[in-house]
Amino acid sequence: MSLPTRAGLFVRTVIAGVSCLFLSSGVVVAVLLLIGVPIYAGAHYGVEVVSSLAILSDSDFRLAAEPLAVALVVAVGMPCLAAVELSLRTVRTARERSAPAGALAQGIIELASYVLLLSSLLIVLSTLPFLRSVLPAPLFGLLVLLGFFYLLMAGYLWAAHEWIRSKDDVNDERTTGGNWLVIGIFIVGYLSMAYWVGFALLVVAALVWLVFGSIIVPNHVDGVRDAIERRAAEITEEEPVDPAAAYGITDEVKWVRTRLEQTTDLRPTILVTVTGIVIVGASYWAATLVSVETVVVSVAAVSAVVFVGIHVGATIRTEFTGNNAVLRDLEDRFDLEALTVTDIESVDQIDGTAGSTSDSDRKVDVNASLESIVTRLAGQVDLPPPEIRVLEHGTPVALTVGYRPAVSTLVLSRGLIETLEYHELEAAIAHELAHAANRDAAVLTALSAPSAVARLARSRYGYNPVVEPLAMLVGTISRWYVALVSRGREYAADDGAVAITGDPAALASALESLDADLERRPSTDLRERDTATAFAIVPPPWEKHPFFDRTRRFIARRVFGTHPPTEKRIDRLRARV
Repeated sequence: MSLPTRAGLFVRTVIAGVSCLFLSSGVVVAVLLLIGVPIYAGAHYGVEVVSSLAILSDSDFRLAAEPLAVALVVAVGMPCLAAVELSLRTVRTARERSAPAGALAQGIIELASYVLLLSSLLIVLSTLPFLRSVLPAPLFGLLVLLGFFYLLMAGYLWAAHEWIRSKDDVNDERTTGGNWLVIGIFIVGYLSMAYWVGFALLVVAALVWLVFGSIIVPNHVDGVRDAIERRAAEITEEEPVDPAAAYGITDEVKWVRTRLEQTTDLRPTILVTVTGIVIVGASYWAATLVSVETVVVSVAAVSAVVFVGIHVGATIRTEFTGNNAVLRDLEDRFDLEALTVTDIESVDQIDGTAGSTSDSDRKVDVNASLESIVTRLAGQVDLPPPEIRVLEHGTPVALTVGYRPAVSTLVLSRGLIETLEYHELEAAIAHELAHAANRDAAVLTALSAPSAVARLARSRYGYNPVVEPLAMLVGTISRWYVALVSRGREYAADDGAVAITGDPAALASALESLDADLERRPSTDLRERDTATAFAIVPPPWEKHPFFDRTRRFIARRVFGTHPPTEKRIDRLRARV
């Protein structure tokens, strides 16, 4: 690669990296607001309700009423936030273990998703006075109408559509019991608004019970969960979730207790109790020194920062342990049953045929070892062999993800192995290993992480009128700067593959075979998936549209195109033969 080309690629990478940093920071700020606002609103409302109680309105307790109310609200709020955090951890761990999550964790996460929606509405309402003062009256009125239509009409109608469709999905994470818990939450919310606000305390009491019950009487909590699952299954005439197979909140609590014991050498119950007393005492003390409003804002801000910080830290830690967001996104959308982690001994386990041949022009020799091919080629460039995952899909796909060669993952599809000749397969694998050696995989994995996390959030919550627009915005911006970088790196990977195999004709033939095979694939096939497209060895072919085809092609190929034209790559390689 020439010096001007290297300089241009470096500038593109810097622009993409800065864009990714600003995008990630913006998402973190948005999430902080969405989480902090309901905590503030709930704490503020709770302090007002508790302060108005008759026992605290007495003249003897009047001075201590607000500090006591703050302390009580903090004492109740901590278990509620802990219940949400434990539920998120439970569902994540259950997904990693390919096990169903308990109904209680499912119900709490669905509750949190609707609180997220409420939070966004509160934020919009709080900004309306400012927008009204700076926007022309017609434009402001139009904005209000559009927002009303989206949030209250299109949003909820589409959410209902997605919810019904997701219940028919075999691989849906939600349990039947979790769905019934969500219905119960809606009933409690209606009763709270229509009859008596005290009904809302049922949800708070249930969350507090769940946290302390998981610690003190876990068998009782598991019994309640199993009863919910059985009752829900009876109503829907389905088989109940096997309690032995489910991973519940009590299981997560046991894991956390074990980790605390190993880390601190202290009894977890004592540690949690002391921490709770310190936090509640500090809240009471702060309320005696400053205004209650200041304390409530501080509690909301600190809670949101801690909550988001835990998940951001966990995401960053997971990114560098091999299970990065891009790979999780592929697993989530194509399922572990399809994206199978396989200990491959030989190609005949993939191809399902038998026999041997010495003719390199025939299909892949079924007696050749795929793992040996990868190990041999990786050794030629002094790289540790990547983990091999086989995608049980007919579309030819080869991609490499990971931040370091030592923890990178090579994904090969059945379609690729069955489409390519033996020498073509070697060239395709060498191309992907060149991406790892050039650190292209690391750069693209980092740049694609925000989009992958956004897609995971969308898949987890279904269609959420708040999460969806934010995730779409993140995906669009991320797709642009990933394309900005990836186009220039394909030529370098082609050169690296030729340096490894010494056969430019083999890679040219592989690209031609893959491009021709993709031409025959339907438009709804795997090649349309954004994450796979960004990392794939060849781009999807263009399909003509009846309207604005040139404009669509320009946007898709020039603005968001992740690969240079395959024809140019083939001509460039054949010129080296």
